Amino acid sequence: MTELVELGGDLKVYTQSPIEAQYMYDEIFRQGCYDGLELGDAPTVLDAGGNIGMFALYIKSRYPDADVHSFEPMPNNIALFRKNVELHGLGNVTLHETALGSAPESGVEFSFFPLLPANSTRYPEIKEGPKAQMAEQHQGLAEEFYTAEKVTVDVERLAAFIPRDGDIALLKVDVEGAEPDVLLGIDASQWPRIQRVIAEVCDLDGQLERVCDILRGNGFDVTPERAPLTEAADQYYMVRAVRA
Repeated sequence: MTELVELGGDLKVYTQSPIEAQYMYDEIFRQGCYDGLELGDAPTVLDAGGNIGMFALYIKSRYPDADVHSFEPMPNNIALFRKNVELHGLGNVTLHETALGSAPESGVEFSFFPLLPANSTRYPEIKEGPKAQMAEQHQGLAEEFYTAEKVTVDVERLAAFIPRDGDIALLKVDVEGAEPDVLLGIDASQWPRIQRVIAEVCDLDGQLERVCDILRGNGFDVTPERAPLTEAADQYYMVRAVRA
């Protein structure tokens, strides 16, 4: 059920998971996981993993003239993203209703978690750890929150959506296990125009090293650090990359 919730600082959003929306607000607006950026007056920003629009709201609050391109494949999240953009009267925010990957694909199965929609993923195995942690406190709650619905979506390469002219001030990637896929979907000729990347990575099966290697191989200085509001056992990292 969709609710309009007040999160803090007079920010209201439509969500179907008030608990998760509050977590995202605390992570982005209070803990400042995307702070410290210097993007210029009218930056072009790519938002891989748009969810309900929280990152777009953050960017537009700091850079009102930013041109934001967000990517989100889950139908429920798409509807809420559009409601939140309309609610806050955001201009120059374009939502692309697609998943991103290393190659175009049709009919790819994703796991959508109605009670934790931001955790929806192509790779549900990365949710076994968080589910087990929740189960230590409340087994029934873990089963409820991590019950998934199967959703079939198309996957496109990010290369198809990158503007032909001008620099990309920031590429943000938070796609629940598909971060390397998104980066591999960028053409070699496009990389020099991307100035900064911030990716949230769950370090399973060498994912963190793989993401860092891709970024370093494309000319970035890379700094991984533990993600806000997480513990070492969570294995979640914010990877910050700035063009060398």
